[in-house]
Amino acid sequence: MKNTKILIADHHLMVREGLKFLLDREDFFEVVGVAGNSQETLTLVKSKKPDILLMDLSLPAISRLDIAKLVKTASAKTNLMVMSNSIKQAHVRQTLQGGARGYILKTAPFSELVQAINTVNQGNYYLSSEIKTDIIDHFIKQTDEAPVHNKYNLLTKREKEVFRLLIAGNSTEEIAKLIHISPKTVAKHRSNLMEKLEILNIASLVRYAIKIGVLDNEYEAT
Repeated sequence: MKNTKILIADHHLMVREGLKFLLDREDFFEVVGVAGNSQETLTLVKSKKPDILLMDLSLPAISRLDIAKLVKTASAKTNLMVMSNSIKQAHVRQTLQGGARGYILKTAPFSELVQAINTVNQGNYYLSSEIKTDIIDHFIKQTDEAPVHNKYNLLTKREKEVFRLLIAGNSTEEIAKLIHISPKTVAKHRSNLMEKLEILNIASLVRYAIKIGVLDNEYEAT
């Protein structure tokens, strides 16, 4: 069996060294590098072409929505697998939507990490069991609220972009600068999206974003 080449990215030196020691002891794994920041990670992905990038979700300066795309640009063969202490659905969803193939909790035993790497390397998705259970429970609870979620799907791509920037606290002028359109156009998108969602003010918009999982209700980044 061909060795699975792994790159480890974590901002804690002890974590990097510990994982390298454990993974190198496995017969079919080969750790080809370790990185402590985003730039170093992408540089090593490009030069080492690992099969798996095992990366801490909170690695500085990398967006959950951007990292997988950057990794694939650097190495098309590399699959991203994220390690995290967070079981929040918003974090899991953003990570998977961003292109990650696996999400494992740092509290998991090493045997589960081995299983997760093998699963992702075979082209499948892997989620820690605790996360799977939480997602299933959430799905069951939200089934009756499908019409509320469906309203969000009525928004255009640009309206969703304005929606996210609004709930992040940006003004009309700030949004206009960020997405390179006129304030008048931003105001039009804002009016349209609030009409589609049947929402009258920003406070209600934020509550709605939390309800459907677009915004983390504790406003935490990791």
